[in-house]
Amino acid sequence: MPVRWRLTLWFSLIVLGILVLTGVVLYALTERYLDNQIDDNLRFYTRQVHGSITPEEIPEPINYEVVHSRLPPVNEFAIPGVYLELIDSNRQVVLKSVNLGQQELPLDAALIDAGFAGTTAIATVSAGEDLTVRTMASPLFLRDQSVVLLVAQSLEPIETTLNQLKLAILTTTLLALTLVVVSGALTVRQTLTPVERITRTARSIEDGSDLSRRVGYHGPADEIGRLATTFDHMIARLHKTFESQKGFVADASHELRSPLTVIQGNLDLIRRDPSEANRRESLRAIEAETRRMRKIVGDLLLLAEVESGQKGTWDAVRLKDLLIEEQKRALSLVANKTVSIGRLEDIVIRGDAYRLRELLTNLVDNAMRYTGEKGAITLSLYRDGDWACLEVGDTGIGISAEHLPHIFDRFYRVDKARSRAGGGTGLGLAIVKGITEQHGGKVTVASQPGKGSTFTVWLRT
Repeated sequence: MPVRWRLTLWFSLIVLGILVLTGVVLYALTERYLDNQIDDNLRFYTRQVHGSITPEEIPEPINYEVVHSRLPPVNEFAIPGVYLELIDSNRQVVLKSVNLGQQELPLDAALIDAGFAGTTAIATVSAGEDLTVRTMASPLFLRDQSVVLLVAQSLEPIETTLNQLKLAILTTTLLALTLVVVSGALTVRQTLTPVERITRTARSIEDGSDLSRRVGYHGPADEIGRLATTFDHMIARLHKTFESQKGFVADASHELRSPLTVIQGNLDLIRRDPSEANRRESLRAIEAETRRMRKIVGDLLLLAEVESGQKGTWDAVRLKDLLIEEQKRALSLVANKTVSIGRLEDIVIRGDAYRLRELLTNLVDNAMRYTGEKGAITLSLYRDGDWACLEVGDTGIGISAEHLPHIFDRFYRVDKARSRAGGGTGLGLAIVKGITEQHGGKVTVASQPGKGSTFTVWLRT
């Protein structure tokens, strides 16, 4: 069964339960109220009769005409269906109210016995043909004789009222349930429409691999809205990831094709002319391209690990030590450039020491690659609020403004020929950005052509 029908069914059952419970409670309270009203009326008239008849004022022998004249009037307009009767010790009716006419009240032996026993009792007595009468019996003393006073009221008006109430409750419940089912089905259908659109979108993506499709939800920001929005964001990220992966594979294939071509060409040269000079030259070229491929593959693996969110070992890292080690390494590689330390503060952060060292190495190698002879490279470490700032500045060729937005892209080179000649893979700055973001930081660059560049890595302390 579809979810919309299950929700409608459950919603309808709950509402039906509430309506039935409400109807039952209303019916029971109404019935109780009407029953109490009847009993109150009987008690009222019983008190009136007892209050209007004084035994000493009744002539002897007892004249029931006099007794009848002392009875309070029964107002059929005020309280319809109230009747009075007197029963003597022989269980005979000796007096009755005028509104009974030729009829007599149905007698209940238990009530009569209770009255002659000196107690007041009340009960519902059947009058035949599905009619019932609520009757109260009480002892009444007339001179030396005691009789039983019966005060009764027909329950037919109450039963009619309760039957009409029952019909009204049943009709209202059925009508309300019908409206609930229809409105509930429409509401659930409208509410689940975005879910259906999500399903269709997911199916179309599965069938056609079209990650450009979106749900495009335009509605309230409720749970369904958040689901649709989250789905669109997820597809957008997948789309971006797949596009990036395609570009990554294409760029990696392009980068690896060049050294493989060089290696194949040198192998062919050795086969055609295996002279000692050609062999030595080809082996040098093959060795250089192999080192370059190894560097590209290593950088690709590191970048893939960083971008996949794979974390290494995180621990307390003293950035000051990394900066000093990197300066020593850089000095061992260059003889005609200056590598110095500017500001140096002792800052400790939590992170992956290996990857932070890779980050700093890539920035320094980039600076050395684009800084000419007698140029200067400056490493700095300082605190700026809640940030630890690693700064690598150089006096190299600088970067033009049109290149700055792209320098952190994979395989992007400002000067392709010079980059390859210097051993660059075009992945260094992409690795720097990935490692920085993995540590919750950011990287910025300030550069002017001909005056050098300054890269700043901001890391949370």
